[in-house]
Amino acid sequence: MEKQDQLLMKKQNRLLVLELIRTMSPISRIQLSKVTKMSPTSITRIVQELQEEGFVRESLIESTSIGRRPTLLELCPDVLYTVGVELDRRIVRVGLVDFLGELVDFKIFQRKSQESYRETLNNIHEKTLQIINENQIEMKKVIGLGVGLPGSIDYEKGIVKISEQLQWGNIPLADDLKELTTHNVIIDNELKMKIIAENTIGQSIDSDNCILLGIGSGIGAAILLHGEVHRGTSNNAGEIGHTVIDPNGLICHCGKVGCLSTYISESAIIADANKVKPIHSIEEVYDAYRSKETWACNIMDRVTTYIALAVSNMACLYEPEYIILSGHLIDELPGIGKFIEEKCDRYIWQSIRQNLKIVYSKLGSEGVVRGAAIQAQKVLLDL
Repeated sequence: MEKQDQLLMKKQNRLLVLELIRTMSPISRIQLSKVTKMSPTSITRIVQELQEEGFVRESLIESTSIGRRPTLLELCPDVLYTVGVELDRRIVRVGLVDFLGELVDFKIFQRKSQESYRETLNNIHEKTLQIINENQIEMKKVIGLGVGLPGSIDYEKGIVKISEQLQWGNIPLADDLKELTTHNVIIDNELKMKIIAENTIGQSIDSDNCILLGIGSGIGAAILLHGEVHRGTSNNAGEIGHTVIDPNGLICHCGKVGCLSTYISESAIIADANKVKPIHSIEEVYDAYRSKETWACNIMDRVTTYIALAVSNMACLYEPEYIILSGHLIDELPGIGKFIEEKCDRYIWQSIRQNLKIVYSKLGSEGVVRGAAIQAQKVLLDL
């Protein structure tokens, strides 16, 4: 048992040093020793091992008039890669990400809405091979795939419990993809993947407590508490679309009455718009809003009210440092943010509002892919 404890501690120390080099690069061995409180000898040994394995390299050294500066360390971006995949009803996004978390290549493919499960698996396999081969990456350097998709996901077992958008249920996606691609695979809800990207390369890099709201075909959230994704009992934490805001309201597809999603989802917006005139897509509503048509402005005014109420409720429950707004609505109507913030000022308790930063995702269509690939590195990297 003592030997196992020593091996575990050694692995944890190596991971700690590697993560510090990632986040504080360029950094010297002396700085690493001070931050980790490990002895200079231990740091030197760990760094040497990581250099020999190709994870770390010495960066250029600058000399000054008072002598030679300490040698600085940085990660080697091409030591390994992961592939991130975002699955949606009509689109598959695939990205190749290096060890620094940088996107090497990114591709978007159409998916037929009635495409079978097996067809989707084959397409992911094909696109994964394509993006690896086109960038001339050695297959042994690709340590795995991360997949983000809508729905209720058992991320530990790699099972899609239910995805209404994809019409999948009790599907062992991770195992099936691993069998097909021969790569290790992790899967999770798309927003939980995206918040990893926001916290690593996006709007909340300096925060251990933040919330990501995704607003589009529905509304959902991912919650980061103390630097870890908050999952709840069965990984459904953040499903705020099914919080009841009006017990006398509309019937939701889940069977309950008055769910938040029945007021601000794209289908709800289109249904309201059709009470005024024939509308076939959410883009028509957005165009009418941009043209300042009264009916569209009234609908979006109500939508922003419910979004602000959702933000207020999440802020009071968790008191995060950041709430990040993202999704199709935010991307298509960037100017709508100021109206949401004005209403947040009205609804959020001042003691919480004064410390809360409301920001907007800048990752666009790459967010889920990058988060999935980064999470795959964190989970699959074996030191």
